[in-house]
Amino acid sequence: MYKEYWHLKENPFENVIDFRFLYTSPSFEECRARLYYAVSQRKTGAVLIGNCGIGKSMVREALVKDLKKEGGYRIFSIVYPTLNIGQIMSECFFQMGENVESTRDKPLLLHDFGNKLLAINERGEHAVLIIDDAQLLDIGTLGELKLFCNMHDYNERQLISIILIGEALLHTKLINMPSLAQRLRLMAKLEPLDQELTGKYIAHRLKVAGGAENIFLPDAVEEIFKSSQGCLREINSLCDIALLIGVNEKVPRINADIIQRIISDVGNKAGEKQI
Repeated sequence: MYKEYWHLKENPFENVIDFRFLYTSPSFEECRARLYYAVSQRKTGAVLIGNCGIGKSMVREALVKDLKKEGGYRIFSIVYPTLNIGQIMSECFFQMGENVESTRDKPLLLHDFGNKLLAINERGEHAVLIIDDAQLLDIGTLGELKLFCNMHDYNERQLISIILIGEALLHTKLINMPSLAQRLRLMAKLEPLDQELTGKYIAHRLKVAGGAENIFLPDAVEEIFKSSQGCLREINSLCDIALLIGVNEKVPRINADIIQRIISDVGNKAGEKQI
């Protein structure tokens, strides 16, 4: 809608996973490296913690991309964190092309799942279980994940590495479950962008989209940072609306006034909903 005015080839601030627009902050690279280390060294697993909209999904996809590029991994992805342990195993079987009822006798299901992991191991691969929004996992299910941590091959090497990804509540739950937390000791915390990185992030996405990197003036970046607190999803939303307003008002650059008006308008609408 505003691409022609700003000389853009595509929309730069879509809230979708697109590696062309990937901006790797130091925190992002640290988290990516920790998770990769846990998997590549066949550790029991690791935990990625971060606020909503901060880029955890991109870290996950970057990890998966790294593992697929290297080869030798069998990745199971769970995106429905309300599943119980039987349903998680059933979903893993499904991702292997088999239909196994989650209501089967749990010890038998665990036995069969362990045999599948052994077969994967004997093919020279390592199994990886990634669970998104893991803060929503029921306490009982979290506790039963320890069963996977106890699965080893004949040389006592870990058969599966578990990656839990979630918000701060996940960390709180794990603190209260030391037996699992001790097994998933490797913790990675994704931090929000600071003001300087916020400016670099905005400029990077504009450049990838084919536009000028300085469309947003420094005072606009400052206001975006203050409002978003470095949350990528919020930054994208503010920038997207700002570019649209900039077209309507025929401005050469986005300034702080435009950002402040967007923030004020959003605040007013939120207030109206509460009335």
